[in-house]
Amino acid sequence: MPISTVLVAEDEPAARTSLVSLLESEGFRVLAAGTGAEALSLTLHEEPDAVLLDIRMPEVDGLSVLRRALSGGSDSAFLVMTAFGDSDTAIEAMKLGAFDFLSKPLDFESVLAQLKRAIEQRKLARSSKPASSEKVTPVTMVGYSPSMQRVYKLIGQVAGSNATVLVRGESGTGKELVVNAIHENSARARGPLLKVNCAAIPESLLESELFGHEKGAFTNAMYRRVGRFEEANGGTLFLDEIAELAPTLQAKLLRAVQERSIERVGSNAPVHVDIRLITATSKNLEQAVAKGDFREDLYYRLNVVTITLPALRERKQDIPALVEHFLLRSGREISITPSALSMLCEHQWPGNVRELENTIARALVLARGGVIDADAILLLDDQQTKATGRWTDQVSLASGWKENIELLERALIERALAAAQGNKSKAADLLKIHRRLLYEKLRQYDIESRTQ
Repeated sequence: MPISTVLVAEDEPAARTSLVSLLESEGFRVLAAGTGAEALSLTLHEEPDAVLLDIRMPEVDGLSVLRRALSGGSDSAFLVMTAFGDSDTAIEAMKLGAFDFLSKPLDFESVLAQLKRAIEQRKLARSSKPASSEKVTPVTMVGYSPSMQRVYKLIGQVAGSNATVLVRGESGTGKELVVNAIHENSARARGPLLKVNCAAIPESLLESELFGHEKGAFTNAMYRRVGRFEEANGGTLFLDEIAELAPTLQAKLLRAVQERSIERVGSNAPVHVDIRLITATSKNLEQAVAKGDFREDLYYRLNVVTITLPALRERKQDIPALVEHFLLRSGREISITPSALSMLCEHQWPGNVRELENTIARALVLARGGVIDADAILLLDDQQTKATGRWTDQVSLASGWKENIELLERALIERALAAAQGNKSKAADLLKIHRRLLYEKLRQYDIESRTQ
């Protein structure tokens, strides 16, 4: 059996030497490069079976090496390595054609297993062509945890295909961001991306919304309407909360998925549609199938490729990066104290990233002097007492949403008034609401405050 050749492209001498030594001990023929230019030259002239490629390389960065090598005809299997595993980099590397994306510090056993798989796949003469060398459109997803790295890799792998994708995850985990990333990194990026929330539209209207209708198809159908399937032609159609789809519409969707054609309400004429379909759900579809609430054949049609987003409580190491992202996006020069950040990291986040984002938005309103401290952090399960200037916030997840919202509103108003030293105009400005609405809320919650 011929010996496999591996190129180690790593600018850090100690790390490069260590990898070379370990791979040689496993029987590989190993080449080494300390710069991006050297790595590109060796890749094109030596044609190694696999390349362990660092992203941050002098002269030419790793992504540029990957792009140029593949556009130059290289069929080496690239395993990209980095200690800075942001979403854009991971997605672009996978879209460009990298076999895998490895986060530092490396686990050598894992690297070795992936390396052997990559070489075996190369020997089987992969039928896929090199990916486009165009730069992808950045889609901001934040997180460096292993679970998010897996998500980025899957996005990069499926973006270049037309495969139907099912995005799963709890509410607030960022499923729509995954959809955006798939679309914007696909060949359909210049086409439309249309989104329909199946839970937000009544069943009586949803069929027409999806498939359109002919003039006279029902009362008040005064003209022909083109549905979302037709509007998304050449692009991507995203159906959110797919588990809420009524049985009658499930049958019609199944036909659309199978045949890539639809019929408008009131017509029997098929209309061909060229779309990429992505669906999402926060519910357990397997249980819905077992109960007979969701068609098994449709489930298998939608579940071609599954991307599952982890709950925020399962990737708490990403919370500091998420907080920094939300603060930077606010456009304000503001910092957060260690004690406030610690509170955020200890919270369980039943509402996931969306809850964290809303918490930071509230904290930005209540922060003083350009610093978010622990007093500005209002969490759903806080239980603090009000006495002599302090306030009470007792929000229970067991309570109804209306009660929770009222408790949060009251607490926010009281804190805004305290921050404004009782000045209602300033408090309204802090809350970004009209003063008239503030007075209505003061009466609603019977909140008394002195004015200046």
